[in-house]
Order: sequence, then structure tokens, then C-alpha cells
Amino acid sequence: MKIAFIASAFLFSLLSQAEVVSIKVKNLGGESGQLAIAVFDDPNAFPDQSAAAIHTQFIPLNSGLNQIDFKLNLKPGTYAIATYLDKNKNRTLDTNMVGAPKERFGFSQNPKIRFSAPNFNECEFSVGDKQTKSLEMNLIKFM
Repeated sequence: MKIAFIASAFLFSLLSQAEVVSIKVKNLGGESGQLAIAVFDDPNAFPDQSAAAIHTQFIPLNSGLNQIDFKLNLKPGTYAIATYLDKNKNRTLDTNMVGAPKERFGFSQNPKIRFSAPNFNECEFSVGDKQTKSLEMNLIKFM
């Protein structure tokens, strides 16, 4: 009985540390495919080392959608999100000959995109203890 109580208290403490982050991704363009999401807590891995992401997900999309809403559970901390619309479902951000993305993409905090990906600091957001966070991300098409 004592062990069950300790185990349930430990499990509850782990669950209570996870906070809900509501995310709305806009400007999907009504295209089908899947939305690729990568959540990072490591500035050195962001945005292109998806193997180092703390969470990755592919969300199937139907034609005609212009936005999608979903939720993530994250522990308190600082994060950045990179996302792209994987139209051909190859789980790769397709690029042209010079390396520019051919598929719509976006980042948390919607930083201004120039000729390279933004850094972690431009995209970071914080999740606090016992806090619900809401983010809106816009997908853009490069040039």
C-alpha cells in the first residue's frame, strides 16, 4: 500500500509538471500532406537537427484546411518550434538548388525570415509552472 501511494504521488508530480501549450498554425494554403512539428530546447540543435528535438510529430492534413489547432504538454522551460508543410509526405523539407525551401514553413514567434533560418533566440518562448500557453504560427512560402 505504501509503495502504491509513493508511486502514484511520483506519477502525479511528473504529470503536474507538464503544462499545456495550445498551438494554432495558420496559412496552410488549403493543401494536403502533413504538418511536421519539431520542438527544441537546445539552441545549438535548432532548427535543423530534428534528431535532437524533444518532440517531433507529423499531423495528417486534408485539402481545404487553412489552419490547424493542436496541443502539446511541455515541462516548464524555454523552447522553440520549427514546422513545415510536407506536401509530398517524404518527411523532409524540400529545397531548391540553392537550398531555399520549396514547401511552406514557419517558426514559433513568427520571426522575419531573410536568407537563412532564424536562431533559437528569435523563436523562443517560455512555459511556466501551472500555465497554459497559446501560440500562433504562420506558415510562409519563401519567395
